[in-house]
Amino acid sequence: MYQGRKKRYIFAAIIAIPVILVAFFAAEQQHPYRNSKTWNFDSYPENSSIPNTFVRIDTGGTQAKGTWAVKPDETAPSNPNVLARLSNTKTGSGYHMLIQAEGAYSNFEAGVKFKIMSGREQQVAGLIVRFQDTSAYFVLQADALSHRFSLCRAQPGIIVCTQDTDVSITIGQWHSIMVQVAGAGGEPGIVGYLDGKRLLQRYDQHYMTGGQIGLWTKGDSIVYFDDLGVAY
Repeated sequence: MYQGRKKRYIFAAIIAIPVILVAFFAAEQQHPYRNSKTWNFDSYPENSSIPNTFVRIDTGGTQAKGTWAVKPDETAPSNPNVLARLSNTKTGSGYHMLIQAEGAYSNFEAGVKFKIMSGREQQVAGLIVRFQDTSAYFVLQADALSHRFSLCRAQPGIIVCTQDTDVSITIGQWHSIMVQVAGAGGEPGIVGYLDGKRLLQRYDQHYMTGGQIGLWTKGDSIVYFDDLGVAY
């Protein structure tokens, strides 16, 4: 009798081990990141220029590049400040970036909240990932004029949008972009969300070693950003 009971315990333990491992793996999949950073721009003085650890880059076009400034906004997701890209030109040429220079990431999740205020020729906000240089990065861009959410890849002399979908983006209203990125050998590649909805997914082997994250606008777009974050 004792031997039979012992065998039943051993059998139950053998069954329980895989179940525990599956549960542990599922928990790891739901929360795969151990570190996180957030920039809400509230610790910077109002009307100050580009925050520390951010690097400004402007590419393309010959017009004035506009300015970046920390400014108050009563509607900010995290009060009181936002980081604003302000245009001083009426033309829509060029790409305007702020790269977060503190780290490079391969497998991560990043997000930002944005509000497109105006723009005569362009009304675009974006989140940069895997930034290596001005000819090697991805951007998930929300375009209020064309009503599109797109995944685009920078290459020498050109930006190619490899996937997009029709969306509704309201001027003067806060929206959010979130992206999940996996490095070499990982899945799901690049997955993009707009306002919490999963809309884009693509496995792309370019720039697999990872890179920096950043903010992106185009031409004469005036855009407010808040709560830039990364988990890795």
